[in-house]
Amino acid sequence: MHGVVGYSPGVFDLFHVGHLDALTRAARACDRLVVGVLTDELAEELNGARPIVPLIERMEIVGSVRQVADVVEVTAVDLRADWAVLGFDVVFPTLLTTGDEAARDLEGTGVRVVAFEGLIETRSPVLRSALAGTSRRSSVA
Repeated sequence: MHGVVGYSPGVFDLFHVGHLDALTRAARACDRLVVGVLTDELAEELNGARPIVPLIERMEIVGSVRQVADVVEVTAVDLRADWAVLGFDVVFPTLLTTGDEAARDLEGTGVRVVAFEGLIETRSPVLRSALAGTSRRSSVA
C-alpha cells in the first residue's frame, strides 16, 4: 500500500523556512506525509487572529512542497477523528498540541507520536508582528 503514513496538522500561515524544516523532518520519518491545514475560522479561534493568507492559498502552498503527498482541510483540533478518517501511523504534533496531548488523544490507536526538537525558530507570529503597521492590506498576496 503506502507504507507508513504520517500526519502533520498546522496553520501554515506566512509559509516560512520553519514550516519547511518541520515538513522535511516529518517526511523523512514516514513513507507518505499528509498535512492538515486549519481553516481560517479554526485558526482564529485558537490563535485570536485570522491567518493573513487564506485557507485555499495555504493549502496550495503546502501542497506544492515536494515532500507532501496530500493536503486536507482541518475544521477541528481532534487528532482521533483525523486518524479515523486518514488512518495515519505516525503524527507530528505542532504548536497546536504537545506530544503528550497527542499521545493522550490517540491512546489505544497504535499511532506513534514524534515531536521534533531543535526546529528552525522562525514563527508566523513573529513575521505577523514584523508586518504590523507596514501595510493597510488585509493580505500580503
